Amino acid sequence: MTATVPSIEQVAGTPTERLAEALAARADGIARAVHRDISAHIPTYDRVPRVDVEASVVEIVDDVGAVLRAGAVPAPASITQAEQSSRARAKQGVPIHEIMHAFRFSMGAIRDAVAAIAGEVGIDAAETVRLLTLMWSYSDAYTAEVVAVYRQSDIESALEQARRTQQFLLGLLDGTLEGADLTLAASSLLLDPTASYRAVRARPPGGDAGPLLHELQRQGARHAGVSVLAAIGAQCVGVVPFRPEPVGDDGVIALGPAVRVAELPASFRSAHAVLAAATTLGLHGVHDLPDLSWRAAAVNAGELNGLLRERYLAPLVEQGEFGELILEAVAVYLAADRNVPRAARAVPVHVNTLRYRLRRFEELTGRRLDSTETIVEVSFALGVTARSV
Repeated sequence: MTATVPSIEQVAGTPTERLAEALAARADGIARAVHRDISAHIPTYDRVPRVDVEASVVEIVDDVGAVLRAGAVPAPASITQAEQSSRARAKQGVPIHEIMHAFRFSMGAIRDAVAAIAGEVGIDAAETVRLLTLMWSYSDAYTAEVVAVYRQSDIESALEQARRTQQFLLGLLDGTLEGADLTLAASSLLLDPTASYRAVRARPPGGDAGPLLHELQRQGARHAGVSVLAAIGAQCVGVVPFRPEPVGDDGVIALGPAVRVAELPASFRSAHAVLAAATTLGLHGVHDLPDLSWRAAAVNAGELNGLLRERYLAPLVEQGEFGELILEAVAVYLAADRNVPRAARAVPVHVNTLRYRLRRFEELTGRRLDSTETIVEVSFALGVTARSV
């Protein structure tokens, strides 16, 4: 048997109580009308089930009825409907301004119903204005709670995003994130499994990773694709779909090769080796393995460094200041691709002076500079060993 809704005349109590009862009786109809308006004007509400929208409107009608009966508006934090529906819409991806837009549709429909019912129950114009004013005070309180809840949801979402980012990058750093777990974690951070990304390990001067992180994030915003970056300890660590630009004069940014998501662990291993080598070599700027080439072997060449130091550096150190001039001459000579006139201009000294210093190098070390093996070893000694002592 279908329950019948009592007519306004059958409802006992004051005119305001009769208005509230009649409003509650019309709640379902109001909810259907509001859903039609929302569907027609707010596209993002397509992702919200109709039953959820209409249930929220019915609850707002109930709240308004309680406010009209009590003649007072509750504190924003006590409006549980605002909190619950706002959290639900935030999870459904509805922006706050569209939540407000939908709420205005609800309050507009309820206002029209209250104004119509007021005349039916004999409430005069002055009292109707008072009740409508009370409604809008409730609207203000509801809106305040929505803003507070949405702000808190934003904070919680940002914290959760930061937590997932930290776990993702730490797992790549320590080599524990791979396979299906890597794919799932990358997906949660919106990384495209078909795109290419570089591992980033950057060390700022002074150990404060904050400014470097901010700059890399700014660079990332200029490029297509998602970047995942975080400050971990004194380093800035991340995954980016572009080659970063240098940041400042003293920081070093080490990159792994561009790979698909599944191969990111290998990219991180490469970035680690590049950062260690660049730090040992005292380099600044942006570097990857092709940039460093054989110099990347520096961190794993302890015994070789000792051998080359004894062979090429120790004999010159014994010469004091003149030994430093010889080292400078050899370094410039090799940098100039063994072109004596160009190297002499770079020092600058007379070409005969440069030749004399190069000859003294050969005499002191017992090695000839026209030997390929000597050139390789001296290049390593000057570029790596001298910096790693």
